[in-house]
Amino acid sequence: MKTAFGLLMAVALIAGAFTAEARDEDPVKIDDIWYVMDDSDMTAMVTSDFDEGPGGFQTSYLGDIVIPPYVEYNGNSYRVTSIGPLAFYWVHSNSLSIPDTVVEIDNSAIFWMPELRVVEVDEANPIFISVDGVLYTRDMKVMLLFPMDWGYRPDHDDRPSEFSIPEGVEVIDANLSNWSIQRYLFPDTLKKICSSAFWHGNITDLELPESMEYLGNNCLSRLRNGFDLRIPDSVTYIGDYCFSESPFTSITLPKGITCIGEGWFQDCSGMKTMKLHEGITRISRWAFNRCIIDLELPESLVELEDCAFQGIKTPSMDLPDGLRELPDSLFSYSSIRTVTLGKGIERIGSIFSGCSEIADIYCSMESTPEVDSENPLGLDSWYQMMGKVNVHVRKGCAQAYLDS
Repeated sequence: MKTAFGLLMAVALIAGAFTAEARDEDPVKIDDIWYVMDDSDMTAMVTSDFDEGPGGFQTSYLGDIVIPPYVEYNGNSYRVTSIGPLAFYWVHSNSLSIPDTVVEIDNSAIFWMPELRVVEVDEANPIFISVDGVLYTRDMKVMLLFPMDWGYRPDHDDRPSEFSIPEGVEVIDANLSNWSIQRYLFPDTLKKICSSAFWHGNITDLELPESMEYLGNNCLSRLRNGFDLRIPDSVTYIGDYCFSESPFTSITLPKGITCIGEGWFQDCSGMKTMKLHEGITRISRWAFNRCIIDLELPESLVELEDCAFQGIKTPSMDLPDGLRELPDSLFSYSSIRTVTLGKGIERIGSIFSGCSEIADIYCSMESTPEVDSENPLGLDSWYQMMGKVNVHVRKGCAQAYLDS
């Protein structure tokens, strides 16, 4: 998928004759910038040589990057119209200047530029615009790039800690992991925040507007600071691993959400308790993987995917009556000690594999569930033989469980 970007300021043209250096015919290096040439329409795409230095970042583009509108190669003139995948990924440059000819930029091209301070765009560019060094679509509906080192001033030690996103912006398709910005102010027009927007960010709070509808994959993952987060009820989509590895102290989910997505709370350590609201019917795999939490499940829950609670650090859990099946590895390698099984459970997989602390299982079912003969009630059989687990059943059901 490709995304168009744009900028405002005039681009400095590179003076003098271009010199070309071919590397395996494709790509081509011209004045320290790599291109892929398309002879069918005489256009050029900016790319990377993908060479890495000792620190892991690319060795190309170490200075300020000025993309020319045209390049000469083998006696032909090529119009520079696009920036390709990962072109400037992990590039340590301070500025990026884009000409009016560039109308397409891959969404991975400028995702992670840790020392970027400003983006400039030629005023004649029909697709993009730069406002205060930040990149937007020309209609100002989409933010495309927020420089990670935005706000740097060589003669000042202090940097701004707050940034207001302009009114009219509807989509943030940029990484907001700026080193100094701790708080973003959002307009009432904002609807969508795309994947990895705050990944590894330094924000200390987040107040989302009631206009919000969408949070992308990994959107709020690996944050550095913990705080209470409320997601407005207007949000109808939350992507996989959205909150993973972040130290949130609490999260209030939208009332209309019916599924806990894959890996949402994986490795979250700040929330001590969470009560999932009624209406949630499914919890996806790895949703609470290695999460440290005391979790209260809703009675509306009817489906659990395998590994949903894998590695969870919690003393106990009550599974609601609406569940019919407990899939393999549900609690694998967790520290759980006590589990209460709901009345409706009909089949149990090997749910406690690797659970060395499981001590008590309370069975509410009137009839015995279908189990794996080698893993009765989901336990590794050697645990039972060693007498480490107490199984509590309804009065009069003990023999049936023993026979099964």
